[in-house]
Amino acid sequence: MNKSDTKGKIRNHALYFLGVLSYIVSLVPFEINWLRAIILIPIIAYTLPIMEYLQPRAMSLKIRDKDILLIIPAVVPYLFMNLNIYLLIPISLLILTFLLYYLKATMWGTVVGTAFEASLSIVWATFVNNLLFLLPSIYWLLYIFTGALYVEYKIPFRKLSKKAPQISWFISLLLLFFLSIKFPLTLVSLIEPSFRFFNPGDKLKSVKEIKDLGKNGSKKDLIFLGVLTITYTISVMYLHI
Repeated sequence: MNKSDTKGKIRNHALYFLGVLSYIVSLVPFEINWLRAIILIPIIAYTLPIMEYLQPRAMSLKIRDKDILLIIPAVVPYLFMNLNIYLLIPISLLILTFLLYYLKATMWGTVVGTAFEASLSIVWATFVNNLLFLLPSIYWLLYIFTGALYVEYKIPFRKLSKKAPQISWFISLLLLFFLSIKFPLTLVSLIEPSFRFFNPGDKLKSVKEIKDLGKNGSKKDLIFLGVLTITYTISVMYLHI
């Protein structure tokens, strides 16, 4: 959840946490251009604060000309990478996010916006020349999207049915089972999220519990990413033998 730092400025810790984990996803299974991976670090270090700054402006559709100037340095480096059709995924999610905010569907805009940040792993994987990025990136994107729905459902004042994360995860599983035919070991990473998303429990009784929900969710995100990274890397190594 958002907290205030010593200067009183709101810091979106969840945004930074998701950004860092998405960077790690972009490297899996680590058959990459390591020089470009290192170069990408300061680019992301610039990008995440800009995203934090622009998020409330995007929600109110009040992005100014000088805000666009801030975006340019974050975008320019990506002009020097090979493009692929999968980049349409983050582009589409970004457009959909703004459309939902325009339609005043703020909750859904936030959910899709969260998925957009997760999909940046596709952009970053392309930048570091990761040719094996697709499966972990899709796993990550669908997991984060359903996780965002799960959180929105748990919030007391949100009018969202528990069926939302359940249906989202069911569809995700169907797609991931199909994509994982050559990498069945990666399906192990779906076990814990399946228990959580199919059995979301009751809504929180108080907004004070949201903080603990976020902390527990972060721990489970780390576990999911760890299991996904290990199982996918082992699977790729096995195919290379």
